[in-house]
Amino acid sequence: MANISFYGSHNSSYVVEEDGKILLILELERFLNYKNSGIAQYKCPRTESILFFAEYIPKWIMNKLNITEFENCYYLNTDVIIYEKYDLEKYLPAKNYIHCLHHEGHAAGCFYQSSYNEMLVFSFDGGGNDGKFNIYICEREKGVQLLESVINPAINTQHIYYDLGFPYMLIGQYLKDIKFECLGDGNLVYPGKIMGLSSYGIVNEEWLPEFMKYYKSDPNGLNFEEKIKKLGDIINIEFDTNNRIDGELAWNIAATSQRAFEDCFLEIAKPYMDKYPDIPIGITGGCGLNILLNTRLVNETTRNIFVGPDPNDCGIALGIILNKIKPKEPIDSTYLGSTLLDLDNIFNYIQSSNIRIATDILDNEILLNDLIDGKIIGIARNRSEYGPRALGNRSIICNPSIPEMKDILNSKVKHREWYRPFAPVVKLEDVNKYFEWNKESRWMSFCPKVREEWRDKLLAVTHVDGTARVQTVTREQNEFLYDLLTNLEKSTGVGVLLNTSFNLDGKPILSTVKDAFTILENTQMDCLLIENYYIKKI
Repeated sequence: MANISFYGSHNSSYVVEEDGKILLILELERFLNYKNSGIAQYKCPRTESILFFAEYIPKWIMNKLNITEFENCYYLNTDVIIYEKYDLEKYLPAKNYIHCLHHEGHAAGCFYQSSYNEMLVFSFDGGGNDGKFNIYICEREKGVQLLESVINPAINTQHIYYDLGFPYMLIGQYLKDIKFECLGDGNLVYPGKIMGLSSYGIVNEEWLPEFMKYYKSDPNGLNFEEKIKKLGDIINIEFDTNNRIDGELAWNIAATSQRAFEDCFLEIAKPYMDKYPDIPIGITGGCGLNILLNTRLVNETTRNIFVGPDPNDCGIALGIILNKIKPKEPIDSTYLGSTLLDLDNIFNYIQSSNIRIATDILDNEILLNDLIDGKIIGIARNRSEYGPRALGNRSIICNPSIPEMKDILNSKVKHREWYRPFAPVVKLEDVNKYFEWNKESRWMSFCPKVREEWRDKLLAVTHVDGTARVQTVTREQNEFLYDLLTNLEKSTGVGVLLNTSFNLDGKPILSTVKDAFTILENTQMDCLLIENYYIKKI
């Protein structure tokens, strides 16, 4: 009998499992086309629609999988707006209902998607029902065991109170290069932008001790808005949302805050790393998306560092169900997202659009030649990627050897801020040829240096600090993408593509053919590959 898990706050998702196999992962944002969407507590769709979605989505899942009742319903963050227990019984019929823990879900999701039999896991983010920074020891059969909740004052055994997620994000409120958002939205989009901006700055060593104090304090002390004002008073900078900071000063603030964030993490983590010196380390929670910290850990230790495809809250539903079934083999969730929701309508979109179409693209070289010529191509094939990174099935790809490509994508396709970098994708066996890296980076979790001799050829994916958020791929993982890279290298001598998510700024990775056509027609994108149909502007 099947089991279902559900996480209700921002980045909500549903997961269905049966006999140890994951049948479906539904990220709510993709289904509703509403970025970071929740269906309870936070980032909900229009208030009057919540109950409609709360009833409709479980029905859609059960109809799709031909299920009338679940054995177990595992759930978390359901109790503020909708889905009290009586609602769960109404909308998600199951024999048993089990309430779960936030960071335990993160930790289990990280561990059971790895190939390791034992792991030391650090889970940290803005907070959940079991703390803000938790440390676990994980074993494949014994499961996930909490070692310490270093930020939960109720069970904290340390005297220092650390909070890394919220204060890191809050810096973005005051930096002019970052598009201003209400704090609820900024909480979810600022961190990635701060990372990109920080590479333009330099760490101010005189400020650094004060920034570290900003990240730690007595839990009964000032709130973080008060703390950032106090920080500003000490370093003689005014943090004011009405007069946001720009230029080199803003970049140096971002760089110094990033370093303080990393150093505080290491202060917490090092005693546990020393105590468990011989096992891999897992990084998860929303802060697990901080690729600068992840890369520093790889560079400063000989330990294996694992970051899964879903460290942010979209991964909690999968984690809490994996924690219950304790799979003996690693779960590969990379491409377990949904198929295109409206694929049957593709010919209606073609008929009403100013385009022409070439079929059987996988049997010819049209797409390859278009890439070489500088065309920007949207890809929507097979099941979607699960997690926040597009990995070749819902991607925009182009030739990174064309110097102006980054600016074209940011300003005329993605409509993003000027400083935000794009990711390269490369075959796993070739990663060390182009990058100072000899490990897998399947889910864009690390940012190694681009080798000096290749930077002129890879300008569009080389960030200002010489790094790149690299994706590696094998033929087994994505045959289409792997073969495309092979043929590109044969034709040009450079086996690297620029890969970014197929969406516009402010929207989730797309789930419909309709959105793909909308982007094609309203931006400087040139072509679409929808399944095996290749579509070009006239």
